[in-house]
Amino acid sequence: MFETKFLPLADTELAYRLIEVPNSKTDGACLMLHGAGVAGELTYAPMLDYLDHWRWILIPDLTGMGQSFFHGQQEAPLSIDQLSAEIEQLLQHLSWQAFDIIGYSLGGLVALHLNAQRQSKQGKAHRLALMEPASLERECVETLAEVRQRYRVASQTIRETGDVELGIAHFMDGVAPNRRKHPVAEATTQSRLAHRPLGFSYALDAVTDWVERVSGNVALRDDMLAQADQVFLLSGELSHALLRQHYDELAEQHLGWQHQTVKGCDHSLPFQKPRQIAKYLSAWFA
Repeated sequence: MFETKFLPLADTELAYRLIEVPNSKTDGACLMLHGAGVAGELTYAPMLDYLDHWRWILIPDLTGMGQSFFHGQQEAPLSIDQLSAEIEQLLQHLSWQAFDIIGYSLGGLVALHLNAQRQSKQGKAHRLALMEPASLERECVETLAEVRQRYRVASQTIRETGDVELGIAHFMDGVAPNRRKHPVAEATTQSRLAHRPLGFSYALDAVTDWVERVSGNVALRDDMLAQADQVFLLSGELSHALLRQHYDELAEQHLGWQHQTVKGCDHSLPFQKPRQIAKYLSAWFA
């Protein structure tokens, strides 16, 4: 367990961990952003023993997840713009300027959005490693919008019926339809995502809302991707073929982008192969 600190903001209180890595190979820094519904430490702690590139690692909890709450411990709707802005405030609080970013799922979209904002406003681009980032599941934005509606069903099921288990099942069937449904693995995933089910549901909607905006204006996504000049994409071997195909196309289209598929994994890849992923990350960032 790492020490958790809190940054009071206008509407929220942001939890984060700032970790110093002994005997690191560089004096660099890395921001790690987690996915919907699962706290930062739970996502990345299993990798930390195998990552010695950076001296400093920053692991926040995005609002609605982990220990980050709206004031009064309330759950409320979220947006990608809000989540990015809150991380930017944390970076300013810590006086962080030069750093790499690792993002998983929702955190991958926030990482891309944050990078684009910093690039356009401050001229600061960051190297990104993204594990199945939300909003890049398909090349065709219309198809992507249709896929995201399954997640809308999941979030509405959680909030409107209170059936958290069914809502999470809808989410898993959408995000990892080809997963190996081992009972222990399914139960573990359910347990992870059920920790703050309302926050999880609002996080899903934040991505779906963003995708709906993109479906009406494809330039939003294109411009965001154009601002990222060094990106390492990781996908699960069991994830949808169209997702992996899109990553291959992005790696071909953008100089400085690379795609690696992780064998035996689905969308839950950071939980399934943390040591292997740490190895890939260390090699790419070196």
